[in-house]
Amino acid sequence: MDRGDKVIEISADRARLDLDYCYDFIAQSYWAGGRTRGEFDRSVEMSFPIGAYCDGRQVGFARVVSDQIAIAYVADVFVDPAYRRLGIAAKMLDALHALPDLGRVKRWLLATHDMQPLYRQHGYTDLDDVMMMRLDEDARNRDPLG
Repeated sequence: MDRGDKVIEISADRARLDLDYCYDFIAQSYWAGGRTRGEFDRSVEMSFPIGAYCDGRQVGFARVVSDQIAIAYVADVFVDPAYRRLGIAAKMLDALHALPDLGRVKRWLLATHDMQPLYRQHGYTDLDDVMMMRLDEDARNRDPLG
């Protein structure tokens, strides 16, 4: 694959998500093996999902589960293997952290077995071998939700 001038677009538009593609990837993952399609669809419906797009198709996915005030949990982050090392996961994290509906969230959590270096670059610290947390001290200074 020519990695030249790839244009990556990150979008929170649910209508653009290719849920078949996302489920096929997630069903094979180490963290969500055994999750049914119905469970996956419900998890997306009950969260704040984003997609990454390149070359006219979806190439990444991530979502956040949150009460929109106290806590947010980042889940199901993946990038298509053919599009890795283009900074897509980092762009998706930046987009999740910038979602207006999550602007007041102070504590961000996630679990990972293998991507700690990426998350550390985005302010997450290790809680143990798997769990990580990011504190957004500026959250309280942002405008309250409507």
